[in-house]
Amino acid sequence: MGWSGGSEVMSGVISSIKPRIKDLEDRKQIYREILDVLEGLDWDCFYECIGEDEAYDQLYRESYPDEEY
Repeated sequence: MGWSGGSEVMSGVISSIKPRIKDLEDRKQIYREILDVLEGLDWDCFYECIGEDEAYDQLYRESYPDEEY
């Protein structure tokens, strides 16, 4: 069973990082590290944050290429 509360956490992270870190690749690296932690805590609703940042969206597509959203 997943932990959907991770979506609120990741959304907060995105809204904090996006305006401060202008480089898309830097944001992707930061998001990847955070996703790894949240996934370890059983967060599996990654798709819920799609559309909040292009860097996150790219990371999602790279990490889960077979998923549709």
